[in-house]
Amino acid sequence: LNERSPLLKDSVREKIKKDGGWDAQKNRYQDILASLADFYRIRITFKGTSAVSNASIFSQKIYTIEDLYVGYQFGQIFYERERWGWIRRLWRSQKKTKEESVDDASDNDEKLMLDKRLVHDILPQQGGGQEPIEG
Repeated sequence: LNERSPLLKDSVREKIKKDGGWDAQKNRYQDILASLADFYRIRITFKGTSAVSNASIFSQKIYTIEDLYVGYQFGQIFYERERWGWIRRLWRSQKKTKEESVDDASDNDEKLMLDKRLVHDILPQQGGGQEPIEG
């Protein structure tokens, strides 16, 4: 959150701009929540290109204030393919030798893997002081 963040109240943005940064005395999650502007929802839209069909693809997520957790960040959803080599080895062991040589050539083309199961996962940010999560 900075002086340009639409999530902050106008008075808080002005103070950040005037002081040159966030007030170190206002780092508790309660203070940050109190600094947020009242909002009904935020719509996030993603646009990309399908690697399969080369077609434009879109996705959106609507967040409400209940979806906001102070002191957390989204987890990593992309992983280097090499980290998951055991999956390829397991998969290859079940394929015929003839199919393996074709698969080896495609391994160099894709270096990242996307784990869609993690798209909504959040992790505590460094420094502590996170808002408690119930449930």
